[in-house]
Amino acid sequence: MKIINRRQIRVKVLQELYSFLSGNENSLVEGQKNITNSFIQTNTLYLFYLNFFKSFWEFSNYRDNYQRKFKKSLKPIDENYTIISELTPLKSIAKNKNLIAKLSSDKSFFWDHKQDFLNEFFLKIVDSEGFKEYIIIKEKDYKAQLKLLIYIFKEILVYDKNFLSLIEEQNIYWIDDVPTINTFLLRLIKNLNTQKEFNFFKNSFINTEKDLEFALKLFKKVLENSKKLEKDIQSRILNWDIERIAPIDRIIIKMSFVEIIYFSEIPSSVSVNEYLEISKEYSTPKSSQFINGVLDNLVKELGIE
Repeated sequence: MKIINRRQIRVKVLQELYSFLSGNENSLVEGQKNITNSFIQTNTLYLFYLNFFKSFWEFSNYRDNYQRKFKKSLKPIDENYTIISELTPLKSIAKNKNLIAKLSSDKSFFWDHKQDFLNEFFLKIVDSEGFKEYIIIKEKDYKAQLKLLIYIFKEILVYDKNFLSLIEEQNIYWIDDVPTINTFLLRLIKNLNTQKEFNFFKNSFINTEKDLEFALKLFKKVLENSKKLEKDIQSRILNWDIERIAPIDRIIIKMSFVEIIYFSEIPSSVSVNEYLEISKEYSTPKSSQFINGVLDNLVKELGIE
């Protein structure tokens, strides 16, 4: 299970092509470096999230000890607060040996200096309906604990504006990958178990040569054949001037053409469906119908499936 799939890789290439063709980059090499870096940044954001869980558990454990020892906190003492640090699935993330090893080699994470945010997040949890419901259940077994952790992530962290601000503060380009990481991490958390230490990095990082090779080749082929592709598109929209097509739609069509022509190992139906879905998300509601018509003509003309 990897962090991103082929559709998300196509989106990364689309974004870089849009930036390049808008005049924000000067060379093919520069664009390819940006794509390579975007892969790295997605991995780094993933670590940023995991380190948040680790740091938050450490903070909550310290906060509990502080309350018990000094009888002080930002709110009156409540023995229920220790419930957070006692969540076994949260502790399993914080104590994960692979995660600790990964983080020890990277000095870019700053959660140790964000106690105010961690405390604010702590208080949001104990004030939440999900936490109050958890407190009153008698059987606080692993299944119930995992359900609470999923609630904390899915209903509180994902929507926390301050958390998103910290992400943007750390790296402005991370924000595009937030939905991807949220979806990926939710799936991982649901699969945490008590039987063995979870490997957060097995087949998860975007470091496969095939994925990067696909992205760089797609980017290069679109740029190298850009003018020819415009002529090919124009020949299939006789009643339209290509300049009337929105720039993002033209890039999507170009990418589709390149994939259908130069990536024969990918079924054309897969390519077409992926780009139609991308157009629905990144262009106008009617764009997908127009793009579908152009691609359908190309597939029929080439006689491929």
